[in-house]
Amino acid sequence: MRSNWLRTVLSSVFVLFMLASAHLLMVVINAMEARAAAPQPAAGLVARLYTDIPLADELDAAREKARTDDARAVLDAAIADVRAGRPFEARTLPVTPFLVYAALGLCLLGMVLLFVTARIASDAGQTILGIFAGNLIWTGAVEYGLTIAARTFGVGKTFAVVDGQVAAVYGEYVLLKHTWGPMLLVLAYLLFVESSRCPLFLWWREHVHFMRGAVASGRIDNYGPRSAFQYATTVWAFYLLLLWAYDETVFGVHGVFTHAVLFSALAGSLYCVWRLHQHRGWGPAIRYAVGAMIVVWTPIEILGKWGALHQPWIILQSSSVIACFGGLAVGTWLLWRAPRQRFPTGRAEPA
Repeated sequence: MRSNWLRTVLSSVFVLFMLASAHLLMVVINAMEARAAAPQPAAGLVARLYTDIPLADELDAAREKARTDDARAVLDAAIADVRAGRPFEARTLPVTPFLVYAALGLCLLGMVLLFVTARIASDAGQTILGIFAGNLIWTGAVEYGLTIAARTFGVGKTFAVVDGQVAAVYGEYVLLKHTWGPMLLVLAYLLFVESSRCPLFLWWREHVHFMRGAVASGRIDNYGPRSAFQYATTVWAFYLLLLWAYDETVFGVHGVFTHAVLFSALAGSLYCVWRLHQHRGWGPAIRYAVGAMIVVWTPIEILGKWGALHQPWIILQSSSVIACFGGLAVGTWLLWRAPRQRFPTGRAEPA
């Protein structure tokens, strides 16, 4: 029983710190780009804006997040122009070589970790490195790939003050919201492929019998690539859910659907933690924790969007860096060692 609780807690904490650190990693890279490349809105394109809420309200929200009096003054002037009906224009930041190299570097590091997983015998070790790889490849190839695309085509979602000018930022989430087509293709493949062992698809197959044959049950020698794919696609799916929920032309940030997602995720969190506690073996528990903790993370994202919850992982400060990256490092070390520990039976737990 003690090992069950330890497995549940460690795998959950590891994934939660991974999610928080993924946000903070982008904040750090963005700050490094600002310092190393100093991109200026004047060098960017006039933005096509796709905000979740009316333009003046989006500027108000940006003002609330501004951290200096100068930035608030710039946004106050923009808000006055919009409310008075005067022309308002914002530009996206230009694509910098730093951003391109950062995206490629993250992808390369993720691929190296996937290569290393093939040299690790432990199921749990393969899974841990696979999750790191999935996080790095998702951040580099998708998040920053779409950031580069948004800047290239002049797409913006909200605002920030850069060098005394209002800049249109986060256009990558506008583009990401419209990747539902590729996601549908991935889901269709996973729904029918016999080797998929995702609990969600296995449950579906038990209740809707459209498979021609039995689900494949052969040995898997390396869980690293599967874990990377699982992490990236699960993050992707929940991104799409929230981005469409926030769209005021569809559901709305404070709409009934967003509330339903919040309460469904809260209820689902209890179920997912209970199911996680039933798992035997560290590798299966860690893999199940990916989906379970992303469900747990969803109410945190919604409450943060509403401004009801402080999100230190999106603010670059020493306490956030120490807490997120330090917590992830300690959690990874403990999780890596745990399968090798001896428990009351006198045997090491299965990895």
